[in-house]
Amino acid sequence: MIKKILALFFVLISLQAKDPTWVKDASKACKKSELCAVGEGESLSRAKRAARLAIGKIFTTQIKSKFSEKISSENGSLNEETSDEVEEITDVVLEGVTITKSHETKTGYFALAALNKRKASENFKREIQKLDEKMTVLMEDYSAGSLMKVEPLYKKREVLNSRVAFLTGMGVPPVVSYEDVFKGKKAAAATMIVHVYLDEDEPKAIEAVLAKVLSDRGFKTTSGRVRNKASTHIVTGEYVAEKQYLKVEGFEKYKFLLKIKAANAQKVESGALSTSVITTGRNLAQAMEKALPEIKEYIVANIDKLNIE
Repeated sequence: MIKKILALFFVLISLQAKDPTWVKDASKACKKSELCAVGEGESLSRAKRAARLAIGKIFTTQIKSKFSEKISSENGSLNEETSDEVEEITDVVLEGVTITKSHETKTGYFALAALNKRKASENFKREIQKLDEKMTVLMEDYSAGSLMKVEPLYKKREVLNSRVAFLTGMGVPPVVSYEDVFKGKKAAAATMIVHVYLDEDEPKAIEAVLAKVLSDRGFKTTSGRVRNKASTHIVTGEYVAEKQYLKVEGFEKYKFLLKIKAANAQKVESGALSTSVITTGRNLAQAMEKALPEIKEYIVANIDKLNIE
């Protein structure tokens, strides 16, 4: 009798020692109204952080909208600024993530994170509504500059809409069609030629970056010291390197200054950009190469401030 009791006791102990089912399958402890993910860590706080990050990864790795595939086929993509804005909105939504369960093992911890689908989708819908209102105003204006601004808003909207569709099974119908957006962009681009010239040493890397960013936005571009007579706008400026003091043998320090301004054919200035980057290198060429990614990122993120329209 005692042996049977002991056997039963050890069986119960072994059952208690087993990990809960949700550790390997989050759906086992997830409500239909929730989106769940499991995180693991050496401490409970790390496990909770990993679980929250896992929820975020669902939006970046598991959600693929048909629209995203379509714009890729049209040689389009989200620029860095728009991508950052989408992730910022998603981060705010993910503040609603809660830790509903935790489990300790001999080697660490597990945590279960949950996000209420309805509440999350409502937050995304509010952002979509703001974008719809902006696009409606721009499309009604129908100026070349306004039409050029619609496309990045539409792409941003569709990425957010894919999140809503993922959470609820149904997206928000657009107020502006894909065809109208890109037809408007094409019509606007056909009427605008932007001439780009920056005063910088050869090779003109920043001038090339600036021209490419404008081209990616749909503008026709030309470049060179002599202005294209057919151009409707001109973007000019300078990119200079100022040597700084550095008490390290074998290395040089430089401050790279970028100043850009845009104007129409009547020389009426519409906008400007200005930034600086400090880098070091064994020589000017190496320091300049290290500065290029940050300068490019700045141009991509701030190109709309030139207000070319």
